[in-house]
Amino acid sequence: MEDKKVNFYGKVAKMPKNTKAKNAYNFLENIKADKKKLWYILIEKDENELQCIKYNNKMGVNLTEFIEQIKEYHKKDDQLYEKIKDLKIEGNDKFSIIKGISDIEVKPGKKLITFLTEELIQLLYK
Repeated sequence: MEDKKVNFYGKVAKMPKNTKAKNAYNFLENIKADKKKLWYILIEKDENELQCIKYNNKMGVNLTEFIEQIKEYHKKDDQLYEKIKDLKIEGNDKFSIIKGISDIEVKPGKKLITFLTEELIQLLYK
């Protein structure tokens, strides 16, 4: 994995698509990423799964609860909520997987998985 394929957004590292979680973690360890500055790892898997991993286990939010809050927040947008209400969330506060992401566009040219990734980056950035 090359450094230039990893995108850093504040406290979030977005890894290349289909990266194994262990490889992502090892990559960050090898480049000596500062856990005080980098708290989360996001990885898109195929077209229907998004992994959210805590890199800094002592800081940040409970990822499973956080992802549920995203669904709750979008209840006011009926069309969007209809597309995300059935998402399945597995894992715990340190490693969560959003499954069942439909291969659909939520906005012109933007697939649901990309939308969710951007939402998580925006919310976890600070």
